[in-house]
Order: sequence, then C-alpha cells, then structure tokens
Amino acid sequence: MTDYTKLADKAKAMQDAAHETSRQNTERDAEPGAFFQKVATYVVNEMEKANLELSKKKVGAITRHHAPSFQGIVFLTFGAGLACRVSLESKGGRSRITASILGPPNGYEISRREYLLGSDKGDPESQQSGRTGFPYFGARPDQIAVDIISGLLSGGFD
Repeated sequence: MTDYTKLADKAKAMQDAAHETSRQNTERDAEPGAFFQKVATYVVNEMEKANLELSKKKVGAITRHHAPSFQGIVFLTFGAGLACRVSLESKGGRSRITASILGPPNGYEISRREYLLGSDKGDPESQQSGRTGFPYFGARPDQIAVDIISGLLSGGFD
C-alpha cells in the first residue's frame, strides 16, 4: 500500500524549494543594485568576523575604504599588498558581481571571480571554459560574501 502522506510531504517540500529558488531568482533579476547592497552588507559582516579571528592571531586586519571614487564599489585591503575590489557590472542586459584581488608588487589583478545574477542557467556565456566564478551562479549574498573574504585571506580564488 502506498503512503500518500509521505509522498504529499515530499511533494510539498519540493514545491517549497522550487518557490524559494524562484523568489531568489526574481529578486536578483528585479533589482541587481539592491542585491549588490545585500552582498556589501554581508561582506562587512564577514570582514568583522574574520578580523576578530585575525586579531587573536595578531595578524593585520582587513579594512574597507570609503573614498568618493569608490561609490558603488566595495574596496578592501589586507596586509601590505593585497586588495579586493567588488563591483556590480551590467553588460548586454546581464548583471554580475565581480570580485578582483589585486596584489604586489604592482597592484595588478592576480585573481578574479564573477557571480552572475539572473535566472537563465542556460546562458552560453556562463558555460565558457576558463572563466572562473560562474559555478557560483545564483549564490546567495551571504555565500558570495564568505567566498570573497576567504579569497582575500588566501590571496586568490581557487
């Protein structure tokens, strides 16, 4: 005999998950700027958590710079030579958050990760080989922030 109660519970869970994913994708599609602000807020929160641990080890802190030229950009530095620039970019109707780690000796980009915003997983651009960051398609703001801070502390994105 089939247990329809268990099947109904499973179907409800699948519908709820699909609804949540759809809601998150709609949120990213509707307002990339608001999504970026959430990411920026989470980056600051993760930076504070990391700085707490860094201070226990007597290691220099991650700092955020608020210069007028960084309007709409999150710019972080760590130590004497590493910096991370996080920005929202729109190109061809697609939005993405780009995190670039810049390093010594000349401040050139040494690592980059891009996080696509939107709900079209079939986008051929997202499937180009050699482009890092695209596996993070559809990531939540808190996941993106953790990845950015981790990348800065390790000196690059894997």
